Amino acid sequence: MTTSVIIPAYRAQDCLSRAILSLRAQTVTDWQAVIVSDDGVDYRAVLEAAGLVDGRMLFVSTGQVGSGCHHARNVGLGAITGEAVSWLDADDEWLPDRLEILLPLARHYGAAADQLLCVDEDTGQPLPQPDRVAPEMQQLDLAGFMVLDQPLVPLFLREHVQERIAGAEMAEDVLANIRLIDRLGTLPVVPQRLYRYYIRSSSLAHTAQAEDRFEQAYAAYMARLEHGDGFGLGPASRIVALAGFARKRALNQAYAEARRTQPTLTFQDFVGGM
Repeated sequence: MTTSVIIPAYRAQDCLSRAILSLRAQTVTDWQAVIVSDDGVDYRAVLEAAGLVDGRMLFVSTGQVGSGCHHARNVGLGAITGEAVSWLDADDEWLPDRLEILLPLARHYGAAADQLLCVDEDTGQPLPQPDRVAPEMQQLDLAGFMVLDQPLVPLFLREHVQERIAGAEMAEDVLANIRLIDRLGTLPVVPQRLYRYYIRSSSLAHTAQAEDRFEQAYAAYMARLEHGDGFGLGPASRIVALAGFARKRALNQAYAEARRTQPTLTFQDFVGGM
């Protein structure tokens, strides 16, 4: 079973090689990397210059600059050929046995996820991990998912592919996972941290501007869940998702308030100290 791995690339010249090397190190070698340029850069040339040439890599483009991860991922979905699908950010990496562990579970349940290891990009050291890890695999329902404070990156069968929500950039991974769990009922999550999630203090997601954008996004998502199409969720899932986004919105507001007196406070340190 081939796994198609969609990698949006925006200003990724300095980090994409790490992501690709982590795929080449997988103990399961049947994968396809779909690199989606969202900045007009020829990433085939970038990787070739780094000595990385591999027939398992496919290069496509959004034809735009900075159209957003949600749009780049949707463009990537149009190019996949694998029976299973997962995501990898251009500045992150997988541990070598990620496919080996998650693929059998995805075959059985339709999807599976692992824990993320948050890492400081500048120091290479692990950061405080926001969520506690159960000692064994758990079946995560929507209520359990909505209380998590860090992302999940599932691997799922192609039959469960759903395009990312148009125009939703902030917390777009949360929306995607809500819809996946609503579809499947539960999501198996293993205790291993198989995805290294690198965090840069200078990234957009860790600025005061991001706090404002998250506030606007959460308010819009809650309004859509309460009065709009609810992202296609069933009635019970809409109620759970609405409560979950209310919690996330309150947490974002509390973090923004804390940063007024501690400008260098990271979200991981803030959540870890609660």
